[in-house]
Amino acid sequence: MERNKSAKIKNSAEKSSGEILPRDTEGNLMKSVAQTIIEADRFYTIAAKTGSVIQAVESVKDGGNIRLGRYERKPEQEWAFVREGDGVYRIRNRASGKLIDLMMTGTANGTWLHLWEDVGGTSQMWKMEPTPAGTVRLRSMWAAGKCIDTVGMGTADGAVLQIWQETAGEDQLWTISEVKDRAKHAPKAEEKPAEEKPVEEKAAPAAKKTTRKPAAKKTAAKTAAKSAGAKAEAAPAKAEEKPAEAAPAAKPARKTATRKKTTKASK
Repeated sequence: MERNKSAKIKNSAEKSSGEILPRDTEGNLMKSVAQTIIEADRFYTIAAKTGSVIQAVESVKDGGNIRLGRYERKPEQEWAFVREGDGVYRIRNRASGKLIDLMMTGTANGTWLHLWEDVGGTSQMWKMEPTPAGTVRLRSMWAAGKCIDTVGMGTADGAVLQIWQETAGEDQLWTISEVKDRAKHAPKAEEKPAEEKPVEEKAAPAAKKTTRKPAAKKTAAKTAAKSAGAKAEAAPAKAEEKPAEAAPAAKPARKTATRKKTTKASK
């Protein structure tokens, strides 16, 4: 009873979160220590046991090959999982935006995989089936659940991808890992403007000094104008004082002249 209760709690948690948690063949939840939880708006690598990853070998038109290759952190080697249902995804290439598809919408063993634009077809839908080992099988929703496989059970770089009925071979088991290296390098690019900030701060005081100099010139001009105005006001005052000094001098001269005339008349 306790196990059933815990299973119900886990099931309700899974439904509420929308995450697809790994289950065994009996439908029981498994430990997700080595299992990557798929999330929207993230990119992942799909690696074989050898470490080589599924990559797109793009051509000019739709129909680019899909092969194994050594991971070199290229967008052609990274994929987004677009959820279409319970554990069902479209697998979209990061470089081109095209999807993993079945060539000629084939269903037989040995049908190659290729890239194609999103047409909404079932041949572009894949069921992710976790295993207890933390790997997954990718089953075609179109080709009766056949698995993504390598031609000739190849493991070397350059091996072509196909579909095949489920076998015990490890070439049908894939490890999905989230791409985190790009996120780690992103902050370094953002730190560059921070290094330039001290330069801008040093330049700011220089700009303030230049703005102060014109202000000083303006102040000097204002004081010069005030002093010039004061001199101009003082000049008329002096000019007005001169007639005041000349007037008293003229009056005594006239008095003396009148005195002389009166003296002559008396004689």
